[in-house]
Amino acid sequence: VPAQPAKFSLAWVFTNVRQTMSGKGRSNGAPRRGVILAIVLASLVVVMLLALALTEAVILHHRQSRLAEEQQQCFWLAESAVQRAVHALAKSPDYTGEMWSIPAETLGNGRAGRVVIHVEKAADPRPSRRVRVEAYYPDQPVHRTLQRREVVVAEE
Repeated sequence: VPAQPAKFSLAWVFTNVRQTMSGKGRSNGAPRRGVILAIVLASLVVVMLLALALTEAVILHHRQSRLAEEQQQCFWLAESAVQRAVHALAKSPDYTGEMWSIPAETLGNGRAGRVVIHVEKAADPRPSRRVRVEAYYPDQPVHRTLQRREVVVAEE
C-alpha cells in the first residue's frame, strides 16, 4: 500500500479510486466507501459552483438587457419630444415648452416616462428657436435613464 500524502489532494483521490476499483487498496478487496463519498461530494461541489456561475451570468444578462431597453425607450421619448416641440412651435410661435408626463399605460410596459421641453430664442442672426429636451425613463428618482436633445428650429 503506498504511503498516503499528508494533504488531501485530487491526485490522492484518483490514486485511491484506482486502488479501490482494482481491489489493491485493502487486503479483503472491499471497496472504500469513504473515497467514493468524497468523490460524490466533490462532484456535487463542482456542479453547484457551475450552477452558481451560470445563475450569475443569467442575472447579469437580464440587467444588461433591461438597461438597454430603458436606454432605447428613453431615446425614442426624447425624439418624440423634439417632434412634439417642433409641431407646437408651428402651431404657436409663443410656445415656451412644457413638462410632458407619459403614463405607463401609454408605453405599455408598466413604467411611466417624463420629458421636459424648454424653448427659447436662439442666438442666431436668423429668427430661430432653440429646443432643449430632457427625457427621463423610467420616471423614478433613483434608477432612470436620461437622454438630452437640442435642436434649433427656424421660424417661418
